[in-house]
Amino acid sequence: MRTQENSTFLNILLIGLAIFIQQSFVIGGINISIADFIILILFAYILINHNKIIEVNFILIFILILYIYRILMTVILGVFDDILIINLKEILATSIKFAFVVIYLLIGSIILKLSNSRTIFLKSYVISSAMIGILCVFTSVFKTPLLMRLLFFDELRSKGLMNDPNYFAMTQIISLILVFKLTHRFFYRLVLSLIILLSIFTTGSKTASIIILLLIMGYCAIKLFNRNVVSIVSVLSAFSILLLGTFYMINFGNWHTYDVDLGGSFNRMTSIFKEGTASINESGSDRSLVWLNAISLIKYTFGFGLGLFDYVHVGTYLNGVSLVAHNTYLQIFAEWGIVFGLVFIFYLIYLLFSLIKFNENGRNIVWIAILLILMVYFMTVSFNNSRYVAFVIGILIYLVQSNKTEGRHTHEE
Repeated sequence: MRTQENSTFLNILLIGLAIFIQQSFVIGGINISIADFIILILFAYILINHNKIIEVNFILIFILILYIYRILMTVILGVFDDILIINLKEILATSIKFAFVVIYLLIGSIILKLSNSRTIFLKSYVISSAMIGILCVFTSVFKTPLLMRLLFFDELRSKGLMNDPNYFAMTQIISLILVFKLTHRFFYRLVLSLIILLSIFTTGSKTASIIILLLIMGYCAIKLFNRNVVSIVSVLSAFSILLLGTFYMINFGNWHTYDVDLGGSFNRMTSIFKEGTASINESGSDRSLVWLNAISLIKYTFGFGLGLFDYVHVGTYLNGVSLVAHNTYLQIFAEWGIVFGLVFIFYLIYLLFSLIKFNENGRNIVWIAILLILMVYFMTVSFNNSRYVAFVIGILIYLVQSNKTEGRHTHEE
């Protein structure tokens, strides 16, 4: 009976985490999610009931060394720099943020080891993503005031339960990919894909438009080269319908006839194709300013990193820019230092090549796509303190370790 109760409690935690890892809001300058409370309970549960599955590996050692290094850099900058002054409250806040990222990473790397956790978590995640997507599409059409305040960043761009449209777009794209892994019935796959795809259009994310185009091209290429007649006919038919639909909308369609206001966000997404690099600094995307600020901070510390000093506070004080870098790679270089930043990037590349290496019969194709999506989004959004990204990377670490273990067992047999 106790085992059954523990299993039920674990399932509730997994479902809650799957839903609320897609949610975040800012209170008093602090990014908070209901998932933070759930992850702490889940962490305690695993420590009490499944502590044997927690292993000390390279990534945990790397994180420990990184934190010690950041403390040392904080002390060095505080002592020898005339501008930066150590603020214990700021250092504590940065440390807590970093600790939560580590917990999400750790839980992500062990969560799928628990019985039935993969099915429960992933299905709950996809279903909740679709429900959030439906609400965003509904709100985009009917402009319900309450839902507009809850789900939209501004008049055009939805953000779901996140605090940023790009962040929400990334979570929905990952959901879209998981739909193809988890659903086998054509009707369910079609409906879920359409809902999530429409919700991505409501975000107005330019990065999302590029990724969706690449995903469609990749999916079509895979289907066309698998020498399956049904797949080839299906892809060609879908492509023909898409072309006809596009032709109709361009020549005869009228969004406003149906009072559907997806046009603004859709136009924002497609501006990257019409205007190229000019769109980087238009429609609310002031990337060049924050990128130059990040580069300035990297130069200021000679590439050794800011330690535990708050990135935004330092950027505001030195350059008058009170924004994050909108580029994960640049912000990590600025905070961690170039050496640790490069180690992180090379580790992501290692994960990518490991997933490709063990991609027998396409078993890892979904996870390869997800990792590539993260690496592309890292160039446009700051995800270095993201609970969601840390959790996903943790899952990818587990999958690589699992693939290696299976490979060794197969080789021994």
